[in-house]
Amino acid sequence: MTVATVAFKTEFAVDMTCQNCVNAVQESLRDIQGIERYDIDLAQKRVTITGKTPPSRLLTALKSTQRQVIVRGASSAIPSSTPFPQSAAVSILESPLPLPSSIRTPFAALASSSTSPQPEIIHSRELPGLTEDEFTQKVFGICRFVQIAPKTILMDLTVRLPPSSAVGLHAGRAYEVYISRTGDMVDPPRTTGGALVNLGKIEPDKEGYGDMFREVEGELWEWVGRGCVVQATAMATATGAEKDKEEKSGVGKIFAGVVARSAGAWGNEKTVCACSGRTMWEEGREMQAKSAL
Repeated sequence: MTVATVAFKTEFAVDMTCQNCVNAVQESLRDIQGIERYDIDLAQKRVTITGKTPPSRLLTALKSTQRQVIVRGASSAIPSSTPFPQSAAVSILESPLPLPSSIRTPFAALASSSTSPQPEIIHSRELPGLTEDEFTQKVFGICRFVQIAPKTILMDLTVRLPPSSAVGLHAGRAYEVYISRTGDMVDPPRTTGGALVNLGKIEPDKEGYGDMFREVEGELWEWVGRGCVVQATAMATATGAEKDKEEKSGVGKIFAGVVARSAGAWGNEKTVCACSGRTMWEEGREMQAKSAL
């Protein structure tokens, strides 16, 4: 297992109710490489881990206890007196899809309130992978970023992509991973503007699982608002008419999400969403239902 060169903190919400839960969490973390220390707060249902282990590995270990687990935040373990922005971010990777056919364009919505007759404009393209009655997409991956040193970003990417044969790709196809120049997710890769920072390649296994854990030179604030893109190499290297054909059939071959600022360790005290009224546990179950991971 690859570990970081600099320690950082990751905070998890774990649905613990008794000392047996605490014991199960302790047992799950016992032999994991890279952990320097951990703190368990039963009353707050909080587990904070300091070390060099990928957050995805810690999440898998905690989930093995059969308790619900939510990543609450991450930050550098370097003392806060050190003068550099201690920031974190996350990107949720989806496959680009058109709007549901039952949703009208803003133009059509305005036209419907007008006294003069106007043509109705709707989207009617096919919507593979999307449940129209919920207007939600499946999540095919997640990438977490932490500024662990003044010029060092730690990235932890996990994906589970559709089988290559199902989307017209050869088995064993590699995927390029990069931070795009823009965060315009309307029609990637056309609208995302190409690569700003190349992060490397992943080769998912036969089940579609792939991961990448590495340190990258940079400052995370420069990535926030841009896109994190996982793109089949066939698309990344195509040119001319071949590129146009690939981009038109990008569903299942490109996965992207905006790099959004996230909470640091102990930086997220929210337990109920102010918008929906749902608890973090309810929101966590909803996200898990959408995820292919």
